[in-house]
Amino acid sequence: MNRIDRLSAILIMLQSSSSVNMKQITNRFGITPRTVYRDMKALDEAGIPIAGDSRIGFSLVEGFKLPPLMFTEKEAFAFLAAEKLVDRFSDAGFKEGYKSGIEKIKSVMRLAEIETMDNFTDNVSSLDLQFKNPSDSQNILQLLMSEISKRKKVQISYFSYNRQEVSIRKVDPIGIFFSMSHWYLVAFCNTTKDYRTFRVNRIQEIINTDEDFEREHPPLNSLLKSLKDKDHLEEVILEVSKNDLPFIDDSKYYQGLIAEKDNEDKVELHFMIFSIDRFARWYLSYIDIAKIISSNNLEIAVKEILQKSKL
Repeated sequence: MNRIDRLSAILIMLQSSSSVNMKQITNRFGITPRTVYRDMKALDEAGIPIAGDSRIGFSLVEGFKLPPLMFTEKEAFAFLAAEKLVDRFSDAGFKEGYKSGIEKIKSVMRLAEIETMDNFTDNVSSLDLQFKNPSDSQNILQLLMSEISKRKKVQISYFSYNRQEVSIRKVDPIGIFFSMSHWYLVAFCNTTKDYRTFRVNRIQEIINTDEDFEREHPPLNSLLKSLKDKDHLEEVILEVSKNDLPFIDDSKYYQGLIAEKDNEDKVELHFMIFSIDRFARWYLSYIDIAKIISSNNLEIAVKEILQKSKL
Protein backbone atom coordinates (compact mmCIF):
# COMPACT_ATOMS: atom_id res chain seq x y z
CA MET A 1 0.00 0.00 0.00
CA ASN A 2 1.41 3.40 -0.97
CA ARG A 3 1.48 6.26 1.49
CA ILE A 4 -1.49 8.16 0.01
CA ASP A 5 -3.73 5.08 0.30
CA ARG A 6 -2.45 4.43 3.82
CA LEU A 7 -3.16 8.01 4.94
CA SER A 8 -6.69 7.72 3.53
CA ALA A 9 -7.21 4.41 5.34
CA ILE A 10 -5.92 5.85 8.63
CA LEU A 11 -8.32 8.77 8.25
CA ILE A 12 -11.22 6.35 7.77
CA MET A 13 -10.12 4.47 10.91
CA LEU A 14 -10.15 7.73 12.86
CA GLN A 15 -13.62 8.61 11.56
CA SER A 16 -14.97 5.16 12.42
CA SER A 17 -13.82 5.02 16.04
CA SER A 18 -13.74 7.26 19.09
CA SER A 19 -10.05 6.38 19.57
CA VAL A 20 -7.43 4.39 17.64
CA ASN A 21 -4.33 3.21 19.46
CA MET A 22 -0.82 2.82 18.11
CA LYS A 23 -0.95 -1.00 18.03
CA GLN A 24 -4.10 -1.02 15.90
CA ILE A 25 -2.41 1.12 13.25
CA THR A 26 0.93 -0.71 13.25
CA ASN A 27 -0.78 -4.12 13.04
CA ARG A 28 -3.20 -3.00 10.32
CA PHE A 29 -0.57 -1.57 7.97
CA GLY A 30 2.61 -3.35 9.07
CA ILE A 31 4.45 -0.12 9.85
CA THR A 32 6.61 1.09 12.71
CA PRO A 33 5.51 3.55 15.43
CA ARG A 34 7.91 6.09 13.92
CA THR A 35 6.06 5.87 10.59
CA VAL A 36 2.74 6.31 12.43
CA TYR A 37 4.02 9.57 13.95
CA ARG A 38 5.04 10.78 10.48
CA ASP A 39 1.61 9.89 9.04
CA MET A 40 -0.18 11.69 11.86
CA LYS A 41 1.97 14.75 11.28
CA ALA A 42 1.16 14.63 7.55
CA LEU A 43 -2.58 14.47 8.28
CA ASP A 44 -2.26 17.37 10.71
CA GLU A 45 -0.40 19.46 8.16
CA ALA A 46 -3.18 18.67 5.65
CA GLY A 47 -5.70 20.33 7.97
CA ILE A 48 -7.06 17.24 9.74
CA PRO A 49 -7.37 18.13 13.45
CA ILE A 50 -6.01 15.11 15.35
CA ALA A 51 -6.17 14.84 19.13
CA GLY A 52 -4.45 12.45 21.53
CA ASP A 53 -1.14 10.63 21.37
CA SER A 54 0.36 7.14 21.38
CA ARG A 55 -0.41 6.71 25.07
CA ILE A 56 -4.16 7.45 25.10
CA GLY A 57 -4.83 6.82 21.42
CA PHE A 58 -5.44 9.07 18.43
CA SER A 59 -8.81 10.59 17.51
CA LEU A 60 -10.35 13.36 15.45
CA VAL A 61 -11.29 16.56 17.26
CA GLU A 62 -14.94 16.28 18.29
CA GLY A 63 -17.32 17.58 15.65
CA PHE A 64 -14.94 17.12 12.74
CA LYS A 65 -16.00 14.65 10.05
CA LEU A 66 -15.14 14.13 6.42
CA PRO A 67 -17.81 12.31 4.38
CA PRO A 68 -16.55 9.20 2.56
CA LEU A 69 -17.26 10.43 -0.96
CA MET A 70 -16.10 7.39 -2.92
CA PHE A 71 -16.66 3.67 -2.59
CA THR A 72 -15.23 0.81 -4.62
CA GLU A 73 -17.54 -1.63 -6.38
CA LYS A 74 -16.48 -4.28 -3.88
CA GLU A 75 -17.55 -2.05 -0.98
CA ALA A 76 -20.87 -1.25 -2.66
CA PHE A 77 -21.63 -4.97 -3.07
CA ALA A 78 -20.68 -5.57 0.58
CA PHE A 79 -23.27 -2.98 1.67
CA LEU A 80 -25.88 -4.71 -0.47
CA ALA A 81 -25.12 -8.16 0.94
CA ALA A 82 -25.21 -6.82 4.49
CA GLU A 83 -28.59 -5.21 3.80
CA LYS A 84 -30.05 -8.58 2.77
CA LEU A 85 -28.67 -10.30 5.86
CA VAL A 86 -30.00 -7.60 8.19
CA ASP A 87 -33.41 -7.85 6.54
CA ARG A 88 -33.45 -11.63 6.88
CA PHE A 89 -31.84 -12.24 10.26
CA SER A 90 -32.82 -9.31 12.49
CA ASP A 91 -35.85 -7.68 14.03
CA ALA A 92 -37.72 -4.45 13.32
CA GLY A 93 -35.35 -2.26 15.34
CA PHE A 94 -32.24 -3.44 13.50
CA LYS A 95 -33.92 -3.13 10.12
CA GLU A 96 -34.98 0.43 10.79
CA GLY A 97 -31.55 1.43 12.08
CA TYR A 98 -29.72 -0.16 9.15
CA LYS A 99 -32.08 1.38 6.60
CA SER A 100 -31.51 4.82 8.09
CA GLY A 101 -27.75 4.28 8.12
CA ILE A 102 -27.54 3.02 4.55
CA GLU A 103 -29.55 6.01 3.34
CA LYS A 104 -26.98 8.32 4.94
CA ILE A 105 -24.20 6.39 3.24
CA LYS A 106 -25.96 6.59 -0.12
CA SER A 107 -26.34 10.34 0.31
CA VAL A 108 -22.57 10.78 -0.01
CA MET A 109 -22.02 8.13 -2.70
CA ARG A 110 -21.46 8.99 -6.31
CA LEU A 111 -24.41 8.53 -8.66
CA ALA A 112 -22.69 5.68 -10.50
CA GLU A 113 -22.18 3.78 -7.25
CA ILE A 114 -25.84 4.22 -6.26
CA GLU A 115 -26.96 2.97 -9.67
CA THR A 116 -24.66 -0.05 -9.38
CA MET A 117 -26.24 -1.02 -6.06
CA ASP A 118 -29.81 -0.39 -7.27
CA ASN A 119 -29.30 -2.38 -10.48
CA PHE A 120 -27.96 -5.37 -8.58
CA THR A 121 -30.46 -5.36 -5.69
CA ASP A 122 -32.85 -7.88 -7.28
CA ASN A 123 -29.98 -10.32 -7.87
CA VAL A 124 -29.10 -10.80 -4.20
CA SER A 125 -31.39 -12.66 -1.83
CA SER A 126 -31.37 -15.26 0.97
CA LEU A 127 -33.01 -18.61 1.54
CA ASP A 128 -33.34 -20.36 4.89
CA LEU A 129 -36.33 -22.62 5.23
CA GLN A 130 -35.64 -23.26 8.92
CA PHE A 131 -35.58 -19.61 9.96
CA LYS A 132 -38.63 -17.68 11.04
CA ASN A 133 -38.38 -13.92 11.13
CA PRO A 134 -39.20 -12.29 14.45
CA SER A 135 -42.46 -10.39 14.59
CA ASP A 136 -42.23 -6.99 12.95
CA SER A 137 -43.46 -5.47 16.19
CA GLN A 138 -40.44 -6.74 18.11
CA ASN A 139 -37.41 -4.61 18.85
CA ILE A 140 -35.64 -7.05 21.12
CA LEU A 141 -32.18 -7.17 19.51
CA GLN A 142 -31.76 -3.42 19.63
CA LEU A 143 -32.98 -3.23 23.23
CA LEU A 144 -30.61 -6.01 24.27
CA MET A 145 -27.61 -4.32 22.67
CA SER A 146 -28.51 -1.05 24.39
CA GLU A 147 -28.72 -2.66 27.83
CA ILE A 148 -25.57 -4.73 27.24
CA SER A 149 -23.63 -1.54 26.52
CA LYS A 150 -25.09 0.14 29.63
CA ARG A 151 -24.49 -2.92 31.83
CA LYS A 152 -28.11 -2.86 33.02
CA LYS A 153 -30.26 -5.77 34.14
CA VAL A 154 -33.36 -6.65 32.10
CA GLN A 155 -36.46 -8.65 32.86
CA ILE A 156 -37.46 -11.09 30.16
CA SER A 157 -40.52 -13.24 29.53
CA TYR A 158 -39.05 -16.41 28.01
CA PHE A 159 -40.93 -19.26 26.34
CA SER A 160 -39.47 -22.69 27.13
CA TYR A 161 -39.98 -25.01 24.18
CA ASN A 162 -39.55 -28.12 26.33
CA ARG A 163 -41.88 -27.12 29.15
CA GLN A 164 -44.27 -25.27 26.84
CA GLU A 165 -44.53 -22.43 29.33
CA VAL A 166 -43.39 -18.84 29.85
CA SER A 167 -41.11 -17.90 32.73
CA ILE A 168 -40.18 -14.44 34.02
CA ARG A 169 -36.48 -13.93 34.69
CA LYS A 170 -34.23 -11.03 35.61
CA VAL A 171 -30.86 -11.38 33.88
CA ASP A 172 -27.57 -9.58 33.32
CA PRO A 173 -27.23 -9.49 29.51
CA ILE A 174 -23.58 -10.11 28.59
CA GLY A 175 -23.64 -10.47 24.81
CA ILE A 176 -25.41 -11.84 21.76
CA PHE A 177 -24.21 -14.17 19.02
CA PHE A 178 -25.62 -15.64 15.81
CA SER A 179 -25.61 -19.38 15.14
CA MET A 180 -27.70 -21.90 13.22
CA SER A 181 -29.95 -19.17 11.76
CA HIS A 182 -30.81 -17.75 15.17
CA TRP A 183 -29.66 -15.00 17.53
CA TYR A 184 -28.79 -16.06 21.09
CA LEU A 185 -28.42 -14.06 24.29
CA VAL A 186 -25.74 -15.06 26.79
CA ALA A 187 -26.74 -13.78 30.21
CA PHE A 188 -26.29 -14.32 33.92
CA CYS A 189 -29.61 -15.48 35.36
CA ASN A 190 -30.23 -13.90 38.76
CA THR A 191 -32.66 -16.70 39.64
CA THR A 192 -30.38 -19.69 39.06
CA LYS A 193 -27.20 -17.72 39.79
CA ASP A 194 -25.55 -19.15 36.69
CA TYR A 195 -24.88 -18.31 33.04
CA ARG A 196 -27.59 -19.21 30.57
CA THR A 197 -28.15 -19.02 26.81
CA PHE A 198 -31.52 -17.82 25.55
CA ARG A 199 -32.78 -17.95 21.99
CA VAL A 200 -33.79 -14.40 21.18
CA ASN A 201 -36.90 -15.22 19.15
CA ARG A 202 -38.30 -17.01 22.22
CA ILE A 203 -38.07 -13.84 24.32
CA GLN A 204 -41.65 -12.63 24.26
CA GLU A 205 -41.10 -9.40 26.20
CA ILE A 206 -38.18 -7.44 27.56
CA ILE A 207 -38.40 -4.74 30.25
CA ASN A 208 -35.67 -2.28 31.21
CA THR A 209 -35.04 -2.27 34.96
CA ASP A 210 -32.41 0.51 35.11
CA GLU A 211 -30.57 -1.67 37.66
CA ASP A 212 -26.79 -1.93 37.37
CA PHE A 213 -24.97 -5.27 37.31
CA GLU A 214 -24.05 -6.36 40.82
CA ARG A 215 -21.01 -8.39 39.75
CA GLU A 216 -18.30 -8.51 37.11
CA HIS A 217 -18.80 -10.99 34.27
CA PRO A 218 -16.28 -12.48 31.85
CA PRO A 219 -16.48 -11.05 28.32
CA LEU A 220 -18.60 -12.84 25.75
CA ASN A 221 -15.56 -14.08 23.81
CA SER A 222 -14.24 -15.82 26.92
CA LEU A 223 -17.53 -17.64 27.49
CA LEU A 224 -17.76 -18.70 23.85
CA LYS A 225 -14.07 -19.65 23.72
CA SER A 226 -14.63 -22.12 26.55
CA LEU A 227 -16.90 -24.03 24.16
CA LYS A 228 -14.49 -23.88 21.23
CA ASP A 229 -11.51 -25.06 23.25
CA LYS A 230 -13.03 -28.42 24.18
CA ASP A 231 -10.85 -31.26 22.92
CA HIS A 232 -12.04 -34.42 21.13
CA LEU A 233 -15.47 -33.10 20.27
CA GLU A 234 -17.80 -35.62 18.68
CA GLU A 235 -21.16 -35.09 17.03
CA VAL A 236 -24.15 -37.04 18.30
CA ILE A 237 -27.62 -36.95 16.76
CA LEU A 238 -30.68 -38.20 18.62
CA GLU A 239 -34.23 -38.46 17.30
CA VAL A 240 -37.26 -37.82 19.49
CA SER A 241 -40.94 -37.60 18.67
CA LYS A 242 -42.46 -34.15 19.14
CA ASN A 243 -44.85 -35.61 21.71
CA ASP A 244 -41.96 -36.92 23.82
CA LEU A 245 -39.67 -33.91 23.44
CA PRO A 246 -41.12 -32.04 26.48
CA PHE A 247 -39.94 -34.93 28.71
CA ILE A 248 -36.31 -34.06 27.95
CA ASP A 249 -35.60 -31.20 30.33
CA ASP A 250 -33.17 -28.27 30.12
CA SER A 251 -30.27 -30.55 31.08
CA LYS A 252 -29.79 -31.17 27.34
CA TYR A 253 -28.24 -27.70 27.06
CA TYR A 254 -25.48 -28.76 29.44
CA GLN A 255 -24.75 -31.84 27.32
CA GLY A 256 -23.63 -29.82 24.27
CA LEU A 257 -26.87 -29.24 22.36
CA ILE A 258 -26.17 -27.06 19.31
CA ALA A 259 -29.32 -27.45 17.20
CA GLU A 260 -32.86 -28.79 17.06
CA LYS A 261 -34.19 -29.69 13.61
CA ASP A 262 -37.80 -30.55 12.79
CA ASN A 263 -38.33 -33.69 10.74
CA GLU A 264 -42.10 -34.05 10.21
CA ASP A 265 -43.47 -35.50 13.49
CA LYS A 266 -40.00 -35.92 14.98
CA VAL A 267 -37.17 -33.65 16.14
CA GLU A 268 -33.45 -34.24 15.68
CA LEU A 269 -31.26 -33.11 18.57
CA HIS A 270 -27.70 -32.35 17.48
CA PHE A 271 -24.97 -32.39 20.14
CA MET A 272 -21.23 -31.71 20.16
CA ILE A 273 -19.77 -33.61 23.11
CA PHE A 274 -16.33 -34.25 24.56
CA SER A 275 -17.13 -37.22 26.85
CA ILE A 276 -18.97 -40.19 25.36
CA ASP A 277 -19.19 -41.99 28.72
CA ARG A 278 -20.69 -39.00 30.48
CA PHE A 279 -23.17 -38.39 27.67
CA ALA A 280 -24.11 -42.10 27.58
CA ARG A 281 -25.14 -42.00 31.24
CA TRP A 282 -27.29 -38.94 30.57
CA TYR A 283 -28.79 -40.58 27.48
CA LEU A 284 -29.86 -43.67 29.48
CA SER A 285 -32.45 -41.50 31.24
CA TYR A 286 -34.20 -41.09 27.89
CA ILE A 287 -33.32 -44.34 26.13
CA ASP A 288 -36.99 -45.31 25.80
CA ILE A 289 -37.93 -42.14 23.87
CA ALA A 290 -34.68 -41.04 22.17
CA LYS A 291 -33.18 -42.97 19.25
CA ILE A 292 -29.48 -42.73 18.34
CA ILE A 293 -29.25 -41.58 14.72
CA SER A 294 -25.53 -40.87 14.54
CA SER A 295 -22.61 -42.02 16.74
CA ASN A 296 -21.34 -45.59 16.85
CA ASN A 297 -19.24 -44.73 19.88
CA LEU A 298 -22.35 -43.75 21.84
CA GLU A 299 -24.08 -47.02 20.95
CA ILE A 300 -21.04 -48.98 22.13
CA ALA A 301 -20.79 -47.00 25.38
CA VAL A 302 -24.48 -47.51 26.16
CA LYS A 303 -24.24 -51.28 25.54
CA GLU A 304 -21.21 -51.54 27.82
CA ILE A 305 -22.99 -49.72 30.64
CA LEU A 306 -26.09 -51.92 30.26
CA GLN A 307 -23.99 -55.08 30.26
CA LYS A 308 -22.15 -54.02 33.44
CA SER A 309 -25.46 -53.27 35.15
CA LYS A 310 -26.53 -56.92 34.58
CA LEU A 311 -23.44 -58.35 36.29
